[in-house]
Amino acid sequence: MDAIRIVEDEVRELIRRRGIDPAHQGGEVRQLVEAAVNDYDERSLLGTLPPLGHLDFARKYVFDAVAGFGALQPLLDDPTVEEIWINSPVKSR
Repeated sequence: MDAIRIVEDEVRELIRRRGIDPAHQGGEVRQLVEAAVNDYDERSLLGTLPPLGHLDFARKYVFDAVAGFGALQPLLDDPTVEEIWINSPVKSR
């Protein structure tokens, strides 16, 4: 499991425990993400956790995953994107 997924899981657990509604309490979710990313970054320097990499990217990715539309969020945020087509995944034979 990569570092960003670990932080995402930690943030999801914090949201559940605190009863936060990500759709309506974005500011609180941002604070949780900020704290979780900073905490993980410090722990990764001291232990055997994989490094998180660019912290701003990690913060945005985790926030989009827990309070946005995940991989679609960057497309929704981009004013140059006019359409998003979603096709079904190709099944291997």
